[in-house]
Amino acid sequence: MDYKVLARDFQLTPAIEEYLEKRMAKPDRLLRVHGDLISVPDVKIEKEGGIYKVEITAHFKKINKIIKVEQRGGDLYEIIDNVTDSFERKINKMKTKLQEHFSDTVEYDIPPRKDAFVQDKSMDIIKRQKRYDLSIMTVDEAVLQIDMLGHQFFVFKNAETDEVNAVYRRNDNSLGLIQFND
Repeated sequence: MDYKVLARDFQLTPAIEEYLEKRMAKPDRLLRVHGDLISVPDVKIEKEGGIYKVEITAHFKKINKIIKVEQRGGDLYEIIDNVTDSFERKINKMKTKLQEHFSDTVEYDIPPRKDAFVQDKSMDIIKRQKRYDLSIMTVDEAVLQIDMLGHQFFVFKNAETDEVNAVYRRNDNSLGLIQFND
């Protein structure tokens, strides 16, 4: 399977690479069928203290949706098992939602998001900045995106009103919509 691996703060051994290759074979079955739909996944493995963090991110190309799964723990092999299983479930979930959601709609031709991370040591309060192009989508598509990313909020350009909106997760786990005034 094609995927990019980034290891931080520890040595990626051939045994770990082989195990990761074996575990990524499960989602590979889904990605081979839909290779034109999803980008090459990025696998990021970090170690901080005795805790490992494994993150897999993939981008649904034509509709500008992102799948991101992350696990933390002390046993790297167990984390790889959990994160690849979760990644496979998210791919299946996204495929099902897309089939239900877009079965009667036209295919979108939205360019992929260009994420850029900027870290500036001179900034005391803001530790990290992220720049990206606003996605044009309906409120329903934004709700789908916030669920797939697992984020607390999502900013987008509303296709129906041509205004910038934000969907956010409330304390009771329901969703809210912010419509900005000029």
